[in-house]
Amino acid sequence: MFLKLTLLLFLITGGLWENLKAQSPLESQPLQASSAAVMATELSRAQAYITSYKNDSANVILAKIAAELGVQNLLDSPFGLRVQLMQGIAFEHDDRDTTAMHSLLQIKESSQQKKLWDTYTEACLALANLHENMKRSSQCFANLKDARSAIQQHSLDSIFPFFAIRMSSYYRVLVPNVDSATYYAKEVLRSAPRYGLTLQEAWGHMLMAMILNSTKNSGVFEHLSAAILLFRKIDDSAGLSAAMSNIAAYYFRNKEFTKSLVYNDSAIAVTKKSISLGNRLSSNLYSAYQLQGEIYRSLGQLDSAYYYLKKGYDLHLSHELRAQNYKIIEIDARYNDEKRLQEIADQERQIRSEKARRNLLIFIVFVVIVLASILAYFYRQLQKANRKTLQQAEQLKALDMAKSRFFANVSHELRTPLTLVLGPVSSVLKGQQLNPKQLGLLQMAIRNGDRLNQLINEILDLRKLDSGKMELNLQATRVLSFFRNLLVQFESLAYGKDIDFSFDIVGDNETVANIDREKCRQILYNLLSNAFKFTPQGGKIVVKLDVTQNKVSASPTANFRLSVADSGRGIYPEDLLMVFDRFFQTNQSNNPAEGGTGIGLALCKEYATLFGGKVTVESLPEKGATFLVEFPIELIEQESLPQLDESNLAPLFYKMGDVAELTAQATDPAKATILVVEDNPELQDYIRLILQVKYNVVTAENGQVALAKIMRGVESVQSEALSIPWVPDLVISDLMMPVMDGYQLLEKLKSGDATRHLPVIMLTARAEAADRLKALRIGVDDYLGKPFEEEELQVRIENLLNNYRSRRQATLDEAANISSQPQPNTTETSPNISETDRTWLEDFEAYIRKNISSEILSIPGLAHEFAMSESTLLRQLKRLTGLSPLQYLQDMRLDHARRLLEDRSYDSIAKVASMIGYRDTRSFSRTFRQRFGKLPSDFISD
Repeated sequence: MFLKLTLLLFLITGGLWENLKAQSPLESQPLQASSAAVMATELSRAQAYITSYKNDSANVILAKIAAELGVQNLLDSPFGLRVQLMQGIAFEHDDRDTTAMHSLLQIKESSQQKKLWDTYTEACLALANLHENMKRSSQCFANLKDARSAIQQHSLDSIFPFFAIRMSSYYRVLVPNVDSATYYAKEVLRSAPRYGLTLQEAWGHMLMAMILNSTKNSGVFEHLSAAILLFRKIDDSAGLSAAMSNIAAYYFRNKEFTKSLVYNDSAIAVTKKSISLGNRLSSNLYSAYQLQGEIYRSLGQLDSAYYYLKKGYDLHLSHELRAQNYKIIEIDARYNDEKRLQEIADQERQIRSEKARRNLLIFIVFVVIVLASILAYFYRQLQKANRKTLQQAEQLKALDMAKSRFFANVSHELRTPLTLVLGPVSSVLKGQQLNPKQLGLLQMAIRNGDRLNQLINEILDLRKLDSGKMELNLQATRVLSFFRNLLVQFESLAYGKDIDFSFDIVGDNETVANIDREKCRQILYNLLSNAFKFTPQGGKIVVKLDVTQNKVSASPTANFRLSVADSGRGIYPEDLLMVFDRFFQTNQSNNPAEGGTGIGLALCKEYATLFGGKVTVESLPEKGATFLVEFPIELIEQESLPQLDESNLAPLFYKMGDVAELTAQATDPAKATILVVEDNPELQDYIRLILQVKYNVVTAENGQVALAKIMRGVESVQSEALSIPWVPDLVISDLMMPVMDGYQLLEKLKSGDATRHLPVIMLTARAEAADRLKALRIGVDDYLGKPFEEEELQVRIENLLNNYRSRRQATLDEAANISSQPQPNTTETSPNISETDRTWLEDFEAYIRKNISSEILSIPGLAHEFAMSESTLLRQLKRLTGLSPLQYLQDMRLDHARRLLEDRSYDSIAKVASMIGYRDTRSFSRTFRQRFGKLPSDFISD
């Protein structure tokens, strides 16, 4: 409603002053020059009041001008019609629709008779707006047609932007037509700047924003931002309030609640300021309060949500009651006018007058009853909303407590099996009959068990922090020496990742203070782990630590400051406010999938707060990030320090290459080469350990490094730069990695002509169907979930390599049959599949998947379906896949069975076998194990 009133206002008043200057108020009859100037000035004041919704002041001025014009018989002059037009707009602003309609119809008729086409056109547009508010589609369009005809016939180009606004609003509100509404909104933006109509241009942007928002297209925010700049330029508080409210609603719909709250606060402030100056913008204010309540509800701040929702509903009720009171006053005024006319009229009309009075009184009573009903309805709705809000608050509180109890219970339950893992492994390690390989594997198990135990402790610490039961375990410690011992352990990690790591420690090495060693160790570990994770090869990490004694305090205290700065990709501004929230993961679509629990930085913040300090972060995208931890520490006298053994600290991380050094072997040119892409160094070494007996194994810590190695190998093959060119025969890649994740690496490999033939196995801890389907759509050859079995990995690698070799040999044999000429470097280059062959193979696979359980799926049936002989089908599949039709059909069936088992679609192995066309369950299980290295029952029991 507010938007429509504002559109009507600038439609009529926007060009009024120019028209007054263009024509004299004395066109029809003479008027003294001084009086004309005074009335023109007064009319401008009235126009300003209407623009700011100060209708009472405007009505007083317009009534005085009209009275003076009436005395001089100039109400029908061009100036007089302008005054009446402004009065009609003021009536409409006061919700006196009947009076406004009567006045505007008279102005339209009079201006048409006097051929005052500009006034006539503006009256038509005002009537169209009034009918639009009343939802009268046909009457609204009829007045718009009259306005368009006048503009075209009399070249009223300066009024066209006003007409375009009304047309756009008509097609947006009454006759939904997105294309027409968009066309006229663009016409506003095209024509308004030509005539310097800044206000109209601003509302053109508002219309475009509303249209794009209804169609969920992009560009809404840009138009609203442009409108805000224009409203500020002309100091239009009404428009500025509406634009900010729309931006707040836009961010709310996109679930960006913090930004929505900022803009909604601004909208409320602008609206309140306008109201304090006399503007009538209460409808905009209660809408803003209601949106404020919804934002706080979404943010989980239920008390604030209840406060603003109640405030919005109360203001809404007050606004509706005031509007209805205006209606009653208008009806009563009409009644009094009719009564005065009836007293002058003939006695015979007295009976009809009495009847009209009774009807009017009945109508007033009816309106009062309706108002009371509306008030009661909104009151009941408010009570219902309050009860619902309180109920939801209780539910959210109960869910949060249940979630915390669940995490704590699960963490406690994990400790028992973890103890039963670490205890026996530790016992075995104490034996003296282990070979280097066994020793390395058991040490790896112990380290990762300790890491899992640390993660469990962090989850339990969060529970303790929530319940207020976390206590500090203060120990007398030489602070700088303690942290220096921790920092030194990261040097080998920095060396292995080729990162420039340095630390600067300022202060007295003999400074002794009471600190919680374990919590300080976790703060440092979490900050540096993030820094190393997000800093690329060749980057830089700088740690600064200083302890400054507080000389002002009476007690011996000091300020502890720890700064960790890296040169990584940095943190996006949208993420900075939430980087310390629990379980937060960035929502930036262009970032690689990196994994992580999202509790490390949350713990840093909680610990620092527990110490009486804080954690802050500064960052810019692609410029790195700097984390600063500050908290006070209590100094103690060195004489009271007991003998400390600070060197006996548990290792913070795994030293890269420990296991690999124990089992390293020389490269064998006769073996196939496998590239393992994994950011966890221990998992790198573990996969190398189980594969290097049969294969040459090369590792890379992320997709970017792996891609660079592969492309160097491809270039060396093409240029014959190396005597023994290096190109992997198969790639095993993790999914979640920094810099470039598994999805991005897979897409790069499968989109390149020189690398799309490489078999790729995706190794991932993410078992969701959506993740697997995404990898399959890109073109992954196989995937394996973590944790995996050694035999299963070995079988899948062997199958993929055999298929690849068969496909390459079939392609080379076909090429030899086609041409007797020698093919250069045929053993060095892997075949590529043409687009035609790829399309045929996709259609062939789709047909098999569609009929996977059908009896018609046979070699003769396939040959008939694809219009070729069985021998031609054999050659085609041999060339493209290296498999015979029977082998290919079996592979497709087994792959489909694996998906059914992984998705838990069926719990019966016999049912799965039947779904893929196997009648004998034992034969299916045997074949399945040969293909994937494990029985179907293993998938069900996992």
